[in-house]
Amino acid sequence: MLSILGLGCSLAKTELDNDFLHKEVGLALGPDWVKNRLGIYKRYTILSKDYIKDTKNADPRAAVALARSQGQTPVTLGAEAARRALEHAGVKPEQIGLLIANNDTPFETIPSTANLVAQELGIGSGPHFDANTSCSSFARHMQLLCEMEPSLPDYVLAVQTSAYTTRTDYTSRCMDGYIWGDGAAAQVLCARQPGRLKVTPVDFGTKPDGADDVVIDTCGHFKQKGAAVKEFALAKTCELYQAAAARCGLDLKAVYTIAHQNNFAMQSKILKTLDLPEERHLRNVQDQGNTAAAGVPSVLAQNLSRLKTGDRVVYAVVGSGLAWGAGVLEVL
Repeated sequence: MLSILGLGCSLAKTELDNDFLHKEVGLALGPDWVKNRLGIYKRYTILSKDYIKDTKNADPRAAVALARSQGQTPVTLGAEAARRALEHAGVKPEQIGLLIANNDTPFETIPSTANLVAQELGIGSGPHFDANTSCSSFARHMQLLCEMEPSLPDYVLAVQTSAYTTRTDYTSRCMDGYIWGDGAAAQVLCARQPGRLKVTPVDFGTKPDGADDVVIDTCGHFKQKGAAVKEFALAKTCELYQAAAARCGLDLKAVYTIAHQNNFAMQSKILKTLDLPEERHLRNVQDQGNTAAAGVPSVLAQNLSRLKTGDRVVYAVVGSGLAWGAGVLEVL
């Protein structure tokens, strides 16, 4: 049985609230649009406010250089989340035998983010590697590790990290500045002893003919076919929730749910479509923006203390690829 022993998450240091984006950066869609379409009120960035205000991030290469100079990168975010997960689990870095990571916005083409995070933490040699499926990477990591269970070392560390604000267009009519926040999440896992959460992956899949629907060029801005992606994500998330509950014999209304942290308003629409109780839906997108693959596991890290033994959490996430995943976590 694969279980999660410890969870951690981290956010970038600089807060961007909607007043700043409207009044100083000049994003033009306005408070009513943000409230009704997104429901996101603040997010965090590894960039400086002056840089965003003055340049609108016209050249993402300059954003990467600035972030490096300030000592904040996807690797430092991932390492901080990992330190918190290790502390939560009571496991030392030298006990980790495998580190798996994702990073949608790497500052280095090579080496892997997994090895860079391992270096930052003082983790020794191991078959560390990256497995990146964008926003659905947490689901992919859980599935991969369950498949590898017979050969896993005693302790495994999974890390999901990104810094999308370095690839965000902040010009006036672009909506992406309202959406993205920089952050990371991490989990310490073990297949040999029970932990805080039992991991049961349920589904993972991709739709290659949608590969061009959500794109970040190597040195370019984030771009997506917003309407098409939103429609697909809404339908697929509902499908994933229902399939996961049916496969595990669960009543969706009696479990906790977590969706991809892309949009508060979209999540509310999913709850209404499936007639699910809002009080059992866990989320943080309203307070930290869309942190991509770190979204679902950061919600878990922030809400674990409110869950009790026997509770189930059904999660579903859809992202670039197009790729999706779902699973069930049982509180032990």
